[in-house]
Amino acid sequence: MPLLPGEVPPNLFPILGAGRILIGAGLIFAPGGLARGLGIDPQSATASRWLTRIAGAREVGIGIGAIRAWHRQEDPSGWILAQAISDSTDVVAFGAAAVSGKVSAKRGVGMAVFAASGAVSEIVTFIALEKKRLVQG
Repeated sequence: MPLLPGEVPPNLFPILGAGRILIGAGLIFAPGGLARGLGIDPQSATASRWLTRIAGAREVGIGIGAIRAWHRQEDPSGWILAQAISDSTDVVAFGAAAVSGKVSAKRGVGMAVFAASGAVSEIVTFIALEKKRLVQG
């Protein structure tokens, strides 16, 4: 059955979930990589590893939830909203770190913009899912 204009392809959800799991695993098992990429000094990077691992666990949890909902043919909109909230908090965190000088301004703003692009696309997807749900009644 062809998709309607603005309809979200169902096979998008496991792909998004798998992406979240991969990113989360990277943050959990190699937390120093993000710090190095942001230009954080080694001492601060070591101190922030626990926070990076928590963010990784958040990503893995959201990814598993999205895949599970898709597999069970449940409404994935809650998981899409969770992704949008997660990415929105990343926008604030990266932006604040860049403004405060804790990370390279260029890299911090770049990561904030990257996270914002995810948040916007997830909000648009969430709205499309909610519209579909309301139409189907």
